[in-house]
Amino acid sequence: MIEPEVYKLTHMQQVPSTSRGCSSAVATRAHKPMPQTGARRESDPDMQGISRDERPNRPADAGWRVRLYKAGKYVANRHFRDAAYGGQDSALYAAKRFRDDMANEHGVRRRTAQGNDLSKVRVAAGLSQTMLASWLHVSKSLIARWERLGAPQSAIRLVTALIAGHVKPQTVMPEPDLAAIRKSLGLRQDEMAEKIGRGYNAYG
Repeated sequence: MIEPEVYKLTHMQQVPSTSRGCSSAVATRAHKPMPQTGARRESDPDMQGISRDERPNRPADAGWRVRLYKAGKYVANRHFRDAAYGGQDSALYAAKRFRDDMANEHGVRRRTAQGNDLSKVRVAAGLSQTMLASWLHVSKSLIARWERLGAPQSAIRLVTALIAGHVKPQTVMPEPDLAAIRKSLGLRQDEMAEKIGRGYNAYG
């Protein structure tokens, strides 16, 4: 288990006494403005409590931030630098382990995907939303929307086939042969254009 960071007093400040004219040493925290780190939240339930912190002003400090909040206060707040763990994936793995330990220790309830088939298939295969989006040539936001609201069964079948290796992901989306499609349907150019609602010259 990764031990959480311990807060350390940053300095001692002399505060004059108002009653007897003497001074006493009082431990105080340093109040510094929060830096603009570029941290962003992830919508994936598996990333609950974890955000990416790119640190644009200090790229060497980029990593993952774990924050868990309960009963009006943070019960976990720790940064996992990519460089300290040998890379982004290793830092994320450590961050998730820490997040899980702290969630169990403090009784923080974890979110789960609401029975969405696409989410279950993707998570079971160890794929990120970004990777799946690149496989399907769609945006990450569409993957998130499908997982939240439901995905077409055709998309789920395609993802299942990709994961099983029955279909290979293509790096470039092939252009459709519009002329071949039109001829297979037995349509003239003007008929095809009328059915699709596009200009006459769009179809060969």
